[in-house]
Amino acid sequence: MGRMRNACLLVARLRTAGLLVAVATLIAAPIGAEVIDFEYPVATNDSGLMIGEEYAYLGAHFAPTDDGATWGGIGADDPGDWQIEGTEGSSFLGFDGEAYAMTLHFDTPVEGFEFDVTRAAGSPPADFDMLILAGFLENLMVGSAGVFFGGVDEWQTLSLTGMVDRVVWFGTGPVGHRFGVDNLRWDGLAPPTQMMTVEIDVRPGSEKNPIRLSSRGVVPVVLYGEPDFAVEDVVIETLAFGPGHAYMAHDNGPHFDYIDGDGLLDMLIHHHVADTGIAPDAFEACLTGETYGGMMFKGCDRVTPVSRH
Repeated sequence: MGRMRNACLLVARLRTAGLLVAVATLIAAPIGAEVIDFEYPVATNDSGLMIGEEYAYLGAHFAPTDDGATWGGIGADDPGDWQIEGTEGSSFLGFDGEAYAMTLHFDTPVEGFEFDVTRAAGSPPADFDMLILAGFLENLMVGSAGVFFGGVDEWQTLSLTGMVDRVVWFGTGPVGHRFGVDNLRWDGLAPPTQMMTVEIDVRPGSEKNPIRLSSRGVVPVVLYGEPDFAVEDVVIETLAFGPGHAYMAHDNGPHFDYIDGDGLLDMLIHHHVADTGIAPDAFEACLTGETYGGMMFKGCDRVTPVSRH
């Protein structure tokens, strides 16, 4: 009953956060280039043989917490007596348990994810009989969807939009609840983010760039213009300095000037020291941002933290 209570608690938290969306639609066509239909390898038809690395060639890795085996459907003489047929061929991924869960990790973030799900035979009807799908990116939950089950072999589709590198789904039904999942699809591997390296100068005029961590003041940072990088193209609101991602401190900034004498315009920004998140043992700090053209950039410089003592 402990896992059941934990699942119910997560449902409540998702509802409170406004992230839980009930979805009950007709089975949709695949939204992406990558599909897992569980037709190959051949279904194991054994609850003790849980899925894992069978689809690693797609950059997808399964990690069940209870059971999660592949089964043949009605068209394969219904081993296991699930009384359901997969939506893409006869095979499907089946679960049988309480608060069972599956995690699917991707080697590289993917754009969009969805699958089909249904209740299976042998699952006692219940008022609170739900499956939740949650998506994560860099360990932060970025979206979720949930659905209350209907009858046996009544497939519905759950979808997540946006980029994810991990998805988790779990049921909240009673002991013995059974459901099947099939036709996992996503939009393929997202292209790697382009990151341009730029030149910055922390505390211009200083060699060691001391930063007193207890200071309530600001630290100046120069972002230099380069032949292939114009500081005028920077989206000011995206500038962030240090591991704490300190944004620009002054409402009347930044300041533009020809600081290094190369004829290219440079930018001077100030950031609150307390917001930078620079650690006492740090040896460098970085400025990140984005241009109006969508190019992300990063520049780093040496720093010498000065502690309170």
